[in-house]
Amino acid sequence: MAGRYGLSRQQCREQSRALYFVNGLFRAVVDIAGAFLVGDNLTYGRFTDPGLQMIVEDFWEANSFSELVSERLITEWFLDGEVAVVFPSEANGDRLPGQDEPARIGMLDVGMAGFSARASTARGATAGDMVEQLRVDTATGTKLRWNEGEFAWAAHLGGMWNDPRGWSVAFPAADLATAYIALMNMRLNVHHVQQRLLAVYKAVVDPEGVDASGLPDGGAYEFGLKTRTFTRLPDQGGVLPVGIYPGYTDAEGGRRYDTVTESIDFLRPAQGAADAASDMRLILRMVGLAIGGLPEHFLGEGGNATRTTAASMGLPSVRLSNKRQAALAGLFTRIFRREIKRRAGPDARFRTVKGSRKRLPIDRIELPWVFPEIREESLQEIVARVSLALRNGLISSETATADLGYDPALEGERLEGQAPAPAPGKPTQAPPNEAGNGGKT
Repeated sequence: MAGRYGLSRQQCREQSRALYFVNGLFRAVVDIAGAFLVGDNLTYGRFTDPGLQMIVEDFWEANSFSELVSERLITEWFLDGEVAVVFPSEANGDRLPGQDEPARIGMLDVGMAGFSARASTARGATAGDMVEQLRVDTATGTKLRWNEGEFAWAAHLGGMWNDPRGWSVAFPAADLATAYIALMNMRLNVHHVQQRLLAVYKAVVDPEGVDASGLPDGGAYEFGLKTRTFTRLPDQGGVLPVGIYPGYTDAEGGRRYDTVTESIDFLRPAQGAADAASDMRLILRMVGLAIGGLPEHFLGEGGNATRTTAASMGLPSVRLSNKRQAALAGLFTRIFRREIKRRAGPDARFRTVKGSRKRLPIDRIELPWVFPEIREESLQEIVARVSLALRNGLISSETATADLGYDPALEGERLEGQAPAPAPGKPTQAPPNEAGNGGKT
């Protein structure tokens, strides 16, 4: 069934899911794009408030959140364009965790029959805000409901024209990935045929020819004798015989053979390969563009890119990936704010500046997610910029740590309890007693 703008949301989702498992190029591109966003070191910064730090750490570890994101959430987001994270709900018969223990979250299959999202534009203009309830009506008649505070919702292109549902992120690359594999299979078939067909033998056939008994057969007997030799060729090779009939008739009605010759033309393998390679490279570029602006050298195709052009080609991809990281950060913030309110209470306030008495509700606190850095700067440029900012007191040490690609929370734990580094020129321990004084001071 067609949707309002072409294919329906369900068709896009199902086609993306199917191609992920049957089309190697599509799967690789989705995995590369996902790894480009979250990598293997997704983490969070440190919080000033120790109670807030404990809640985030407990929830992160209890749900293996980094693994959940890299192994499942990011892939489902690319294929479905929607993510529905749910918390335990007493109305659905779940055991509610206590306030002293972290909740275990789940993810709904947004493509299952009976799933729906109820929304209201009175709640907000983004998809994550306007959805007020998630519903699943199972085939057995069970009705599952998750109300406000029991779920977090994210949708790619969601909220447009007040539609809270999303669209597959990877779907624009689906047809192009299919075309690439189809073209590659056609080229493989051509190579296979050319491998078996070694040459074309053009044999002259006498229209007035006779068979072994002297009966007219139009030259068929003679043609068979000429081509019988090629039956001894190996199974993986052969010669295609082609009969040539003289077509010129002189004034007396007789046939002339002086302008007709026999020949064996050996084929040149992979004819047209250059044109096919150009076409395949173009399709591969379009696949990368459709999935998220990935340049061709990200997909294993160097083309004519040099080190300089490759850096500039990656800039649009960097910008789009930064945008997608921001969307994922918004989802993570909604998930963790749900848990923080559950553990500490909806009216809880937390300290954001060390030594300050001012406390803020969690909805006004920016959660410090640390994604893999995606930028066009070189390492030298990053180090110079961070050093300048630190010298002038423009950023915190945690921000500098994250900017250099390290995990602020992990490094903070490792540095706790360690003695501060000695100042230049100062010994780390008292010098030994000088010899000759009997060990007395």
